[in-house]
Amino acid sequence: MTATDDGRSTATGHCRSADDLAERIRRINIIYARFYGPLVVLVITASFFPYYSPEPDSSVTYGNLWQEVLIIGRGVDVFALFALLFTTGLLCLAAVGRTTIAMLIAILTGAIVIGCTLVQAPGYVSPPALTIFGIADISLSFLIAAITLVHSLHLFALDLGFQRRTL
Repeated sequence: MTATDDGRSTATGHCRSADDLAERIRRINIIYARFYGPLVVLVITASFFPYYSPEPDSSVTYGNLWQEVLIIGRGVDVFALFALLFTTGLLCLAAVGRTTIAMLIAILTGAIVIGCTLVQAPGYVSPPALTIFGIADISLSFLIAAITLVHSLHLFALDLGFQRRTL
């Protein structure tokens, strides 16, 4: 251990700055957690409404995600439900302030997959028109992706700044 000009050891200084970093990360996570809770509620609520609307003269009806999985059970619908549950589960953890950069990247990926799946409408030869709930869920997915990207970049910048100070 080496001593600084005022007699303190550098190990104590590093420990204090690591504690300061941990406290700043905790405060940042709490700030972003305020966004994640309402987004979880909105995404889960939107999943109970149909995403696609039938043609005016068609007898085809589209159910919500839960109905599509339980009644039809196509692989695409099951995958979409899994992606939704996985992403919202991670968002619930983020809503209580327990996040890491890796978890935020997983949320980001899940949100992009959900949004792109709704836009692409896999399993349909000619994709049906989106309902207002389909549009809202696509918007929410990309909003979640944007917030988690900014959050992860914020945490990355804090960590990078800490590493530069300790070298």
